[in-house]
Formats: sequence, C-alpha cells, structure tokens
Amino acid sequence: LVVAVGDRTEFGKVAQELGEVESRKSPLQIKIDELGKTLAYVSSCAIALIAVLGWGLGRPFLETVTVAVSLAVAAIPEGLPICVTVTLALGVLRMARSQAIVKKLPVVESLGCATIIASDKTGTLTQNEMTARSIYTLAFPSLSFGLTGVGYDISKGELVRSDPAEDADMGKSDSKLRGCQKVGKTSMEHTALSAVFGVASVCNNAVIRSEVHDAIEGTSGAAFSGQPTELALLIGAAKAGVPDPRPLYHRLQEVPFTSDRKRMEVRARPVGGAHSCTAYTLAARRPKSSPRKVNPNSNSTVDGSLYFVKGMPEAVLAECSTHTAADGSATPLTDQGRTRALTQARRMAGSGLRVLGMAYGPSLDDMTFAGVIGMEDPPREGVVEAVSQLRTGGVNVLMVTGDSKETAVAI
Repeated sequence: LVVAVGDRTEFGKVAQELGEVESRKSPLQIKIDELGKTLAYVSSCAIALIAVLGWGLGRPFLETVTVAVSLAVAAIPEGLPICVTVTLALGVLRMARSQAIVKKLPVVESLGCATIIASDKTGTLTQNEMTARSIYTLAFPSLSFGLTGVGYDISKGELVRSDPAEDADMGKSDSKLRGCQKVGKTSMEHTALSAVFGVASVCNNAVIRSEVHDAIEGTSGAAFSGQPTELALLIGAAKAGVPDPRPLYHRLQEVPFTSDRKRMEVRARPVGGAHSCTAYTLAARRPKSSPRKVNPNSNSTVDGSLYFVKGMPEAVLAECSTHTAADGSATPLTDQGRTRALTQARRMAGSGLRVLGMAYGPSLDDMTFAGVIGMEDPPREGVVEAVSQLRTGGVNVLMVTGDSKETAVAI
C-alpha cells in the first residue's frame, strides 16, 4: 500500500529541509565583506568632503567631478582578490604536501580558525575492529572469562578463565590471557557461557561466510559483513566453541537498537522444536504464573519462542528478575547480584572495553540475565601524536561517543 510519494515521503521532507539550508561564509569571506563595506563608507565620505571643498574653493565643476571619480576608483583595492587567491592557493599546496586534499580555497582559512575539534570515537580515534575480550556471568561470580586472539581469525583464539585475584587484568591484554586455563565444551562453565554467547548470536545481524558456504551458494566477496560489534560477538562465540544457533531458529520479531531504549530485542522460535542450549529449553518450559519454578518434564508453553535481548548492561539488568545458574536454570536475581554484575561491567568499561549485557526469556516481563561481554577496540595508530599536536597548537579535542563514560575516559 503506497501512502506517499515524492516530497511527501520522509526522504522527500529531508531533501526539502536540506535544500533550504544556506551555505555559511568562511571567516575570511566575512572579514573581506566587512573590509569592503568599511572602505566604501570611508572613501565615500572622503570623496564627498573633497568635492565639497573643491567646489567651495571655486574649482570648476567638471574638474571637481573628475577628481572625485578618480579618487573613488583609486580607493577600490583591485589587487586584494588576487592576493587573497594566491595566498589561499599556497595554503592548498601546503595541505596537499601533508596528504590533505582541500576542494574549496576558503576552507583552508576556516581550518586555521578552528579552536575545537569534535571527533567520533569508533572508526576515527579507534580502529573499528572490535574483538570480544572479557565475559562475566553471575553463574560463576568469583570467576572471569576471557578470549585470546585479536581480529577475526577464529583459529587463533580460545576461551579461558582466571582466578579471582586476576579479575582486574582480564580484558586488558592478550598476553595475560594466554597463561589462563582453557574452557572447553566439557567444562562445567560451558552451559552458562553457551547462554551468553547464544544471545549474542541470535540477537545479531552480522554474517560470517565459510568457504564451503560460498562454494554451495556460488557467491564470492568479503567473508564478513555487518557491524563490527556484532561481528566481534559472532567471532567470540566461535572461539568459545558455541556454534551459531541462528540456523536453528525462525526469527519472528526484531526491535532494533535505539539511543533511547539502549537495547536490541529479537523474538525467535526453534525450527525443530528444540533449543540450542539447556538454559533456553528450561526458560521456554517456565510457566508464566510462576516464572522461577521449572518442571523439566513439562512441554514448552505456546510455540516455545523466546526473547533475546542485548544492550547497555544497566538497561538489560533493569528488565531481568532472574539470572542463569551453572546448570542453565534460572535463579532469582538479588540486589547483591545486580550490583556485582554492574560493578564488573564498569570495571570492563574502565579498561576501555565496550560492554553489552545479554538476557533471554519467554516474555519481556520475565527475563533472565545471562551475562556481559566486553569488546576491545584499540586506538588507531598516530592518534596520540595527532591529539598532542592539536593541543600544542591551541586546539581543544572533544570525543563524541555513545559508549559509557568509563569506556570514553579509558580511551
């Protein structure tokens, strides 16, 4: 059903608003305009005064007019535009030698007048190559988990755990993680961690294609597609030994992430009737009348669909009443557990990690907190030197980001 076309659509309204935007003049253009007005006013007054004095002294009228016109012509700085153009052209050449291309000449002067630079963090100050680094779940409150390896190479990373004394070091460097104990599929922590990475995979729109998949589908191109944050979650799940559960689910509903809600929601139903891990199976069997009591022998309610939520840890925890236990069951989420999870999330953010909370449940009113995942986005090379040079030149640098305050301060 077509409800609007052309200028009546939202894109059309945006195009109209953009067409009404007036281009602003550069500081140099404004100063030249002011100089021209000042010279015109002063020269007009001087020429009028000279003409009146000449007429009063008895000079011929034609001679007085000729002198006034000559003075008016001489007062116009004909060489000023040429001098300004040459000066700006030299500035463009200097910028080109510094590997900066400037299309418009007045922009060179505008850059010189800048006193504040507001820069985006992700992709500008950082490399925009996210790597899942640290994981925490309330099922094992005294342990921290980490992922080794950097980038999108699955074969060079694995899931490890550390002792409580090493919690502060988790997620800071890859070398510190390599000496920790590996967590495999037979480990007791795998059930709870499968719930964390399962949410991160189902509530995800990124794609990782294998060579076998490309051969079957007859496609070619990049092996990865999607947002760096979601790619990092999929790579992290693969390193942890958790297969991508999305082929086992049929997505029924998706509520995308927004800056107001600070979370993404996906409702999915298992295609074959069986969930990908024990925690989801128990959650689907949970009676609505008593969300914390589970009957393992009962069948799943309705269609067995679950909600999978990822987002800001504070926003996700606010919607949860239980958390995942070591055996995959749901345990009541106490104030102490909520505080512990937020403390760990802030600790990760204080190390410069982007932190996301994971939750699942049969309804948005009955959510189970799975855990948090911290992702590393290292600073781009040369950023420190560039910021130092700008500050030395008297330019203040501001960082614009949607991450938490702790992550921004750490970066």
